Amino acid sequence: MKVRLLQRPTRGFSILVTLIFIAVLCSISRLRHHGSLLPSTFDNWGGRGEWKGQGGGAGGGSNLPSGGGTPADQTTLQASSQLPYRPKLDPGQCAKDIEFLRRPELGLTDNILYSRRCIKPIYKADFDRDTITNVTQPLVANTTALDLTSCAHDEPIPCEPLSLEVPMPYPKDAQYPHLLFGVASKYDRMREAIPAFAHWLAGTGARLVGTIADAVPPEHQDDDSTKNSFNLTSLQEEYRAAGIIATFLPPKIFKRLNLKDGKPDPRPVPVEHHHFLLIKELLSVIDSDSSQKAPHWLAILDDDTFFPSLHPLSATLSQHDHTRPLWLGALSDDFMAVQAWGFMAFGGAGSFLSLPLARHLAPHLEECITTASIQTGDGILRDCMYSHTRTRLTLVEGLNQHDINGDASGFFESGVWPVLSLHHWKSWYEAPVEKMARVARDVCGECFLMRVRFGTSGTEEKNKKKRKESESLLSLGYSITSYPGLENGLDDVDLSRVEGTWNEAERKEKYAFSYGPVRRRLQEGREKKSWRLVDVDVDEGDESPAMESQSTMTTKLQSGGQKEDRGWTAQKKGKKKFRQIYVHKAAGPAVGESMDEVIELVWEL
Repeated sequence: MKVRLLQRPTRGFSILVTLIFIAVLCSISRLRHHGSLLPSTFDNWGGRGEWKGQGGGAGGGSNLPSGGGTPADQTTLQASSQLPYRPKLDPGQCAKDIEFLRRPELGLTDNILYSRRCIKPIYKADFDRDTITNVTQPLVANTTALDLTSCAHDEPIPCEPLSLEVPMPYPKDAQYPHLLFGVASKYDRMREAIPAFAHWLAGTGARLVGTIADAVPPEHQDDDSTKNSFNLTSLQEEYRAAGIIATFLPPKIFKRLNLKDGKPDPRPVPVEHHHFLLIKELLSVIDSDSSQKAPHWLAILDDDTFFPSLHPLSATLSQHDHTRPLWLGALSDDFMAVQAWGFMAFGGAGSFLSLPLARHLAPHLEECITTASIQTGDGILRDCMYSHTRTRLTLVEGLNQHDINGDASGFFESGVWPVLSLHHWKSWYEAPVEKMARVARDVCGECFLMRVRFGTSGTEEKNKKKRKESESLLSLGYSITSYPGLENGLDDVDLSRVEGTWNEAERKEKYAFSYGPVRRRLQEGREKKSWRLVDVDVDEGDESPAMESQSTMTTKLQSGGQKEDRGWTAQKKGKKKFRQIYVHKAAGPAVGESMDEVIELVWEL
């Protein structure tokens, strides 16, 4: 008797299996379309693949790691490529504070979980910037669900008051005419850079001189098909409209200078050469205007060099004798870059020359280009310095070249100080630096990136779970973080070390030189949860019905005659408020997150 162990499937059975398989694929596709599954594609940086949340709003991101474990939506919060639709409402239908959150460019889901605190800064002249401020109460005490499509929330939104010690504000309207900045770049890049330059230059009395490398006069352009000319007067007016004293110039050389071999080089002059030749342009501007007092320092920058404020920069430079030949700057954060390129001022951090030194170098600039060992602007300057002067580089703490690639949150959440300059913030990593640094300009000076630990009460063993749920860390101007996936929450985090979030941060031969031993990177969405700063706003004193703080414990009658245990008293009209919006992007319903979470800090000034 034969027993058949395996029988070949019939044709009909194969067709049935195929149809079931196709049906399953269609179902998955339908679920994806309606937001029940995470999307299959994510942008490596901005979380551009989006799921559709309730009400059709774009979620604008994912909590899944991408590109070396960096969570796309929490590394930088950008509006998705398809902005959420917000129906227009009648004027006054929506409270001013909520209307600010409805703007499509924020990319928030239609429904959000919203919390806020009203902070009263307590200024201290002897504030210790190197320590972490501890606050026993949690940062978030109340959370409100808001529908941004209808503004139907009628009840006042809680804003529990908090008094917080902070450093003194920087002097208002301080002037820095002793600083002259130079940059070599292209026309379009300089137009795009106006908001960032305006943050630290507008109204300061410091001047900016720019060589526009692609503004070559048509008669010096070889290819008729690509001839162009740029209106430098118009660009200058745009900068001046933003409050910046700027002068833009076309390049003075149009072909490469002969190199060591003496052979002609018909190629266009690289921006790096114009970068080095800024020394001559800066001196030309100084000598052409005898009505202006000569500056103390000539700064050579990249077009993405950013200063949170000129006040600490000026104070630091004043510690050095500008009447002597001096060269100030910083090395790369990456020691392997220092080994490759040499000991020099890396220009993205800012390179500062005293006026006597600049005048001493001026006669040798063209020669230095032809004899330099490397053809980068920073390298030419270093070789020229060694060949024609006895001046050597003086390192300045707080200038940052920022040769860190990927997620830079470890740096910004480290409590680092001083922070005189930032660089590569729109290329190697992305951060809204002009929004981040507004707190330094408008509120509390050196408080930028200071750390505040909330929810520090409850040290007993029985209270550890409650403490873990209530504690969080504020890196002012950058993020709010909690640590739900760590057994003991923040107690398991060595806050004395920088978290190694960027690419290759763990390689000691590269970054231990700058940041010391880093601590391991925590997994976003599991061990760590982040709210990143996405926007700021200044309210000059309008009274808003929704902006109320729990300043007195009164009672209020509801429409049904019931009393509420808590009351909310409107702020006094005329008080200036500085608002910071921190956002945690929802990862999608598949991981239990369908609404973005927003924490707003309202500084009452």
